[in-house]
Amino acid sequence: MNIQINDVDGVPLAELDMSGDAPTEIVLAGPDTVIISEGDTLDIAVDGAADASDALRFSLEDGTLGIAREKDSWKDGGTATIRVTMPAPEAIVLAGSGTLEANALAKDAGVTIAGSGKASTTGIAADTLDVTVAGSGTYTAAGTVDRLEVTIAGSGSAAMSELKAGRAEITIAGSGDADFASDGDVEAKIVGSGDVTVTGNATCTVSSMGSGKVKCQTVNKENEN
Repeated sequence: MNIQINDVDGVPLAELDMSGDAPTEIVLAGPDTVIISEGDTLDIAVDGAADASDALRFSLEDGTLGIAREKDSWKDGGTATIRVTMPAPEAIVLAGSGTLEANALAKDAGVTIAGSGKASTTGIAADTLDVTVAGSGTYTAAGTVDRLEVTIAGSGSAAMSELKAGRAEITIAGSGDADFASDGDVEAKIVGSGDVTVTGNATCTVSSMGSGKVKCQTVNKENEN
Protein backbone atom coordinates (compact mmCIF):
# COMPACT_ATOMS: atom_id res chain seq x y z
CA MET A 1 0.00 0.00 0.00
CA ASN A 2 1.06 3.61 -0.51
CA ILE A 3 2.53 5.34 2.54
CA GLN A 4 2.15 9.11 2.68
CA ILE A 5 4.54 11.46 4.47
CA ASN A 6 3.31 15.05 4.62
CA ASP A 7 0.70 14.05 2.00
CA VAL A 8 3.41 12.77 -0.34
CA ASP A 9 3.55 9.10 -1.36
CA GLY A 10 6.59 7.32 0.03
CA VAL A 11 8.69 5.01 -2.15
CA PRO A 12 11.53 2.53 -1.56
CA LEU A 13 14.96 4.18 -1.38
CA ALA A 14 15.94 2.79 -4.80
CA GLU A 15 13.04 4.70 -6.36
CA LEU A 16 13.63 8.03 -4.58
CA ASP A 17 14.61 10.88 -6.91
CA MET A 18 17.50 12.69 -5.20
CA SER A 19 18.59 14.71 -8.24
CA GLY A 20 17.16 18.03 -7.04
CA ASP A 21 18.15 20.37 -4.24
CA ALA A 22 19.11 18.82 -0.91
CA PRO A 23 16.39 19.00 1.78
CA THR A 24 16.34 21.50 4.63
CA GLU A 25 13.84 19.57 6.79
CA ILE A 26 13.65 15.93 7.86
CA VAL A 27 10.64 14.00 9.18
CA LEU A 28 10.98 10.57 10.80
CA ALA A 29 7.88 8.50 11.53
CA GLY A 30 8.35 5.08 13.07
CA PRO A 31 10.77 3.15 15.30
CA ASP A 32 13.98 3.47 13.31
CA THR A 33 17.21 5.43 13.86
CA VAL A 34 18.37 8.31 11.67
CA ILE A 35 21.91 9.69 11.90
CA ILE A 36 22.48 12.99 10.08
CA SER A 37 25.90 14.17 8.93
CA GLU A 38 26.37 17.63 7.46
CA GLY A 39 27.10 17.87 3.74
CA ASP A 40 26.01 19.88 0.70
CA THR A 41 24.69 16.92 -1.29
CA LEU A 42 21.97 14.51 -0.19
CA ASP A 43 23.07 10.93 0.37
CA ILE A 44 21.16 8.13 2.12
CA ALA A 45 22.43 4.73 3.25
CA VAL A 46 20.45 2.06 5.12
CA ASP A 47 21.53 -0.90 7.21
CA GLY A 48 19.90 -3.11 9.82
CA ALA A 49 17.30 -5.86 9.86
CA ALA A 50 16.34 -6.88 6.32
CA ASP A 51 12.59 -6.79 6.97
CA ALA A 52 12.83 -3.33 8.50
CA SER A 53 15.03 -1.97 5.71
CA ASP A 54 12.72 -3.33 3.03
CA ALA A 55 9.72 -1.72 4.72
CA LEU A 56 11.21 1.78 4.74
CA ARG A 57 9.57 4.40 2.56
CA PHE A 58 11.01 7.79 1.59
CA SER A 59 9.66 11.02 0.17
CA LEU A 60 11.38 14.22 -0.95
CA GLU A 61 9.35 17.28 -1.85
CA ASP A 62 9.39 21.01 -1.10
CA GLY A 63 12.62 20.72 0.85
CA THR A 64 11.38 17.98 3.19
CA LEU A 65 12.85 14.49 3.40
CA GLY A 66 10.35 12.06 4.90
CA ILE A 67 11.20 8.62 6.27
CA ALA A 68 8.50 6.17 7.37
CA ARG A 69 7.49 2.50 7.31
CA GLU A 70 4.87 0.47 5.54
CA LYS A 71 1.81 0.12 7.75
CA ASP A 72 2.18 -2.44 10.57
CA SER A 73 5.72 -3.40 9.47
CA TRP A 74 7.24 -2.26 12.80
CA LYS A 75 5.38 -5.05 14.62
CA ASP A 76 8.01 -7.58 13.48
CA GLY A 77 10.47 -6.10 15.98
CA GLY A 78 13.41 -5.29 13.73
CA THR A 79 14.76 -1.78 13.20
CA ALA A 80 16.90 -0.04 10.63
CA THR A 81 19.56 2.67 10.79
CA ILE A 82 19.37 5.35 8.12
CA ARG A 83 22.46 7.49 7.59
CA VAL A 84 21.64 10.78 5.89
CA THR A 85 24.07 13.36 4.55
CA MET A 86 22.40 16.75 4.03
CA PRO A 87 22.87 20.44 4.89
CA ALA A 88 22.41 21.28 8.56
CA PRO A 89 18.63 20.93 8.96
CA GLU A 90 16.36 23.89 9.57
CA ALA A 91 13.67 21.60 10.96
CA ILE A 92 13.57 18.15 12.55
CA VAL A 93 10.27 16.37 13.17
CA LEU A 94 10.14 13.07 15.02
CA ALA A 95 6.84 11.21 15.26
CA GLY A 96 6.74 7.85 17.02
CA SER A 97 9.38 5.92 18.93
CA GLY A 98 12.37 6.46 16.68
CA THR A 99 15.74 8.06 17.36
CA LEU A 100 17.36 10.90 15.45
CA GLU A 101 20.90 12.24 15.85
CA ALA A 102 22.40 15.30 14.13
CA ASN A 103 25.80 16.91 14.53
CA ALA A 104 24.59 20.40 13.53
CA LEU A 105 21.51 22.56 13.00
CA ALA A 106 20.89 25.58 10.78
CA LYS A 107 21.25 29.10 12.20
CA ASP A 108 17.47 29.28 12.68
CA ALA A 109 16.12 25.85 13.52
CA GLY A 110 13.20 23.98 15.03
CA VAL A 111 12.91 20.55 16.63
CA THR A 112 9.55 18.85 17.17
CA ILE A 113 9.06 15.53 18.96
CA ALA A 114 5.60 13.97 19.03
CA GLY A 115 5.50 10.64 20.81
CA SER A 116 8.14 8.70 22.72
CA GLY A 117 11.07 9.26 20.39
CA LYS A 118 14.49 10.69 21.16
CA ALA A 119 16.33 13.43 19.27
CA SER A 120 19.86 14.64 19.89
CA THR A 121 21.70 17.55 18.29
CA THR A 122 25.29 18.42 19.15
CA GLY A 123 27.55 21.19 17.96
CA ILE A 124 24.76 23.79 17.81
CA ALA A 125 25.82 27.35 16.95
CA ALA A 126 22.46 28.96 16.19
CA ASP A 127 20.69 32.29 16.31
CA THR A 128 17.30 30.80 17.22
CA LEU A 129 16.14 27.36 18.31
CA ASP A 130 12.49 26.44 18.83
CA VAL A 131 11.88 23.13 20.61
CA THR A 132 8.50 21.42 21.00
CA VAL A 133 8.10 18.14 22.89
CA ALA A 134 4.59 16.68 22.91
CA GLY A 135 4.26 13.36 24.71
CA SER A 136 6.99 11.42 26.48
CA GLY A 137 9.86 12.10 24.10
CA THR A 138 13.32 13.37 24.99
CA TYR A 139 15.46 16.02 23.33
CA THR A 140 19.13 16.53 24.16
CA ALA A 141 21.32 19.32 22.82
CA ALA A 142 24.75 20.88 23.18
CA GLY A 143 26.25 24.11 21.88
CA THR A 144 25.17 27.75 21.90
CA VAL A 145 22.07 29.67 20.78
CA ASP A 146 21.14 33.33 21.02
CA ARG A 147 17.40 32.78 21.57
CA LEU A 148 15.83 29.56 22.84
CA GLU A 149 12.12 28.74 22.95
CA VAL A 150 10.93 25.49 24.52
CA THR A 151 7.38 24.16 24.76
CA ILE A 152 6.71 20.88 26.56
CA ALA A 153 3.25 19.34 26.73
CA GLY A 154 3.11 16.08 28.65
CA SER A 155 5.88 14.13 30.36
CA GLY A 156 8.65 14.72 27.87
CA SER A 157 11.96 16.39 28.59
CA ALA A 158 14.42 18.83 27.05
CA ALA A 159 17.75 17.73 28.55
CA MET A 160 19.97 20.55 27.32
CA SER A 161 22.44 21.10 30.16
CA GLU A 162 25.25 21.45 27.61
CA LEU A 163 23.37 24.10 25.60
CA LYS A 164 23.93 27.75 26.53
CA ALA A 165 21.25 30.26 25.56
CA GLY A 166 21.59 34.03 25.47
CA ARG A 167 17.93 34.31 26.46
CA ALA A 168 15.08 31.84 26.70
CA GLU A 169 11.32 31.37 26.93
CA ILE A 170 10.13 28.11 28.46
CA THR A 171 6.55 26.84 28.65
CA ILE A 172 5.65 23.56 30.36
CA ALA A 173 2.18 22.06 30.66
CA GLY A 174 2.29 18.77 32.53
CA SER A 175 5.14 16.90 34.20
CA GLY A 176 7.87 17.53 31.66
CA ASP A 177 11.27 18.97 32.56
CA ALA A 178 13.73 21.31 30.87
CA ASP A 179 17.32 22.17 31.72
CA PHE A 180 19.87 24.37 29.99
CA ALA A 181 22.50 27.02 30.71
CA SER A 182 22.14 30.79 30.46
CA ASP A 183 23.55 34.02 31.83
CA GLY A 184 20.72 36.08 30.33
CA ASP A 185 16.99 36.65 30.79
CA VAL A 186 14.73 33.62 31.08
CA GLU A 187 10.93 33.58 31.09
CA ALA A 188 9.35 30.41 32.44
CA LYS A 189 5.67 29.47 32.52
CA ILE A 190 4.70 26.23 34.25
CA VAL A 191 1.28 24.64 34.59
CA GLY A 192 1.61 21.35 36.45
CA SER A 193 4.52 19.55 38.07
CA GLY A 194 7.24 20.17 35.51
CA ASP A 195 10.58 21.66 36.53
CA VAL A 196 13.00 24.04 34.84
CA THR A 197 16.69 24.07 35.78
CA VAL A 198 18.91 26.89 34.56
CA THR A 199 22.64 26.77 35.29
CA GLY A 200 24.70 29.93 35.12
CA ASN A 201 23.88 33.49 36.17
CA ALA A 202 20.49 33.93 34.51
CA THR A 203 17.67 36.12 35.75
CA CYS A 204 14.41 34.17 35.60
CA THR A 205 10.88 35.55 35.53
CA VAL A 206 8.50 32.81 36.62
CA SER A 207 4.75 32.28 36.30
CA SER A 208 3.56 28.97 37.74
CA MET A 209 0.43 27.06 38.67
CA GLY A 210 0.98 23.73 40.38
CA SER A 211 3.99 22.10 41.99
CA GLY A 212 6.48 22.84 39.23
CA LYS A 213 9.67 24.66 40.19
CA VAL A 214 12.30 26.81 38.53
CA LYS A 215 15.90 26.56 39.71
CA CYS A 216 17.77 29.69 38.68
CA GLN A 217 20.43 32.08 39.98
CA THR A 218 17.87 34.92 40.34
CA VAL A 219 14.10 34.27 40.36
CA ASN A 220 11.41 36.93 39.98
CA LYS A 221 7.98 35.42 40.64
CA GLU A 222 5.05 36.94 38.75
CA ASN A 223 2.57 34.62 40.45
CA GLU A 224 2.70 31.20 42.04
CA ASN A 225 -0.27 29.10 43.12
